[in-house]
Amino acid sequence: MKYVLAEIVKKGLKEFAKIFAYSYSGFIICYFILKLIFWDRIGIIALISTFIPLILFPTFLLPIIGVSILKKRWFTIISAIACILLISWLHIKYFSPKPINLTNSQPPIKILSHNVGWNATQSPTLVKLIQKQKPDIIFLQEIVRKHTERAFTWLKADYPYQIGTPPVGILSKYPIVSSEILHLAGHPETQQRAIIKFNEQEVVIYNMQATGPWFKRYRIGRFLKIPVYKYGKRSPEIKDLVQRVERETLPVIVAGDFNMTDETQDYDRVQKVMQDSFRKSGFGLGFTWPHGWELKFLVKSSNWRLNYPVCRIDYIWYSKHWGAKYSWVLEATESDHLPVAAELILLK
Repeated sequence: MKYVLAEIVKKGLKEFAKIFAYSYSGFIICYFILKLIFWDRIGIIALISTFIPLILFPTFLLPIIGVSILKKRWFTIISAIACILLISWLHIKYFSPKPINLTNSQPPIKILSHNVGWNATQSPTLVKLIQKQKPDIIFLQEIVRKHTERAFTWLKADYPYQIGTPPVGILSKYPIVSSEILHLAGHPETQQRAIIKFNEQEVVIYNMQATGPWFKRYRIGRFLKIPVYKYGKRSPEIKDLVQRVERETLPVIVAGDFNMTDETQDYDRVQKVMQDSFRKSGFGLGFTWPHGWELKFLVKSSNWRLNYPVCRIDYIWYSKHWGAKYSWVLEATESDHLPVAAELILLK
């Protein structure tokens, strides 16, 4: 009896592996074809791109299935080539940083950016993070009044130049020459633009908070509602930002929560006018969101939390006037976003 059950289980696993291998391969092929043609113009492609490269990792299982279960030489060879291409892509894009290497005495400027998640991050936690990292300029998103009344006050001695206008705020060791509140593309989300004086050089900084994509339920017929991935409000904001940066004549730093991954068309738009500090000088995938999410939508009575972010949506960008020395993701606070930091050097 045990032998019969074992054979049934073994046969079932083989059938499952066959179905997975062919269906997953077809899914990936269709994804790349549609992305090549439409990119972000199809919602499902935009949603899948959010979780790349995680969705590509099962590719490494295909040669094993091809050899041990399918026993098809052509499938094994093609999937092995796919694995080699995936490893090469991962290495080039995520594990081959090219930081600037200057030996002159030009001092770096250290940037810290953090979406504090409204009331989630406590002021003592935020102050502890800043005092530990000792950045020169701090970009904060989704702050509330308690942060300006407590954390900003406690940090006044080290950061005398402050712009605390919830939901965004900037703290600086360097003088702030001017500042303004922005609503890119006329949308409700709030951003900041300021000019600081860094070593006798005026520098333009943008504190960014883009509208986040999400699911909305749409009614089809009288009884059926389906979730639809909506991300259209972000693109006009990104286009507005890009146009503003193109008009700037001073060195520019843009940091904040962009609510986009590096596989989106909006990322490509920004990359055409600025450099991604983590991509240039960081190492690894650099995921920043969503940390600490409760997974009650899976099991309502559970206390499961997603403590391993699955995408990167927080960035520090810089114009051609700068070079990136280091860039890294910091330890978690109470927010669902991880803080990010970078050291930039102003090129002469």
